[in-house]
Amino acid sequence: MENDLKNLLKINAQTEKKKIIQFIKKNIKQLNKNGAVIGLSGGLDSSTCAYLLTEALGKNKVLGLILPERDSAKINMEHARMVAKNLGIKTIEIDISEILEKIGVYKVGPKELKTKADIEDFRKLHKRVNKTAGDYPIFKRLAAGYGIEKLPILLRLFSKRLHKTSAFIFTKIRTRMLYLYFYAYQHNYALIGTLDKSEFSVGLFDVHGDGACDLAILRHLYKSQIKELAVGIGVPQEITQKQSSGDAYGNTPWEESMGMTYKQLDQILLGLEKGYPEKKLTQIVDVKGIESIKKGKEVSELIRSSPLALD
Repeated sequence: MENDLKNLLKINAQTEKKKIIQFIKKNIKQLNKNGAVIGLSGGLDSSTCAYLLTEALGKNKVLGLILPERDSAKINMEHARMVAKNLGIKTIEIDISEILEKIGVYKVGPKELKTKADIEDFRKLHKRVNKTAGDYPIFKRLAAGYGIEKLPILLRLFSKRLHKTSAFIFTKIRTRMLYLYFYAYQHNYALIGTLDKSEFSVGLFDVHGDGACDLAILRHLYKSQIKELAVGIGVPQEITQKQSSGDAYGNTPWEESMGMTYKQLDQILLGLEKGYPEKKLTQIVDVKGIESIKKGKEVSELIRSSPLALD
């Protein structure tokens, strides 16, 4: 079972690259755009997008925005600059901390992590909170946030804090999107989305933030497939071997909050898509894990239906 799904997830990097490049060229022309804007986060998805865009359009038609803020991990910003330098694309770097401060984002969120000791303490706390939430915590929090299931009793006591955390994180994401569209409009460039199929499928995105774009060039590929593609097209090893995170605070890996690896998530998502019996999928993760992923899929469907309307 597991080997079957692993084989189904395999891609030919060069074939996939050609397909995506054709898609980019065709749709940039169809949208009557002069080029493309992309947010460079230093992560796997955005870096892979940048490499594909540069090959499809040429370095002079790609603009990369690097938008650090108070809580951005330095290593990710370094990787974002490295990608831009390697590709020779123009970048604009804007620290958005000041505008987030004016909005009040840092007032409703946790304190700044100034030292390695601060980061280590936060990571320990993060693990304790996840343990309190039980198995597969991020899916539970997402499902509870959209009324699909109830939070554990202990976490319900901190519901106000969880709401403030949502404001803290999602305002950062949406502020970045505002800047990206601002520069896209000025240059008549298409805004490129960097979401992958894994995170899109289980609701790990904001429909008005990282889900907003003109072209979604990787959304048909699972995270493990994007990693395979990235290696094949020459994305630096420092990025392809790095754990993925939202980098909103503490740079905590998504896998830590999911309670499973991306490989496991991708195999279950593909198995569900192909109609594999859930009983057989428990060879990959347990029943609770499969149910958590299914609830994540419900969240994603609800997010994608936003805004709700009578028509």
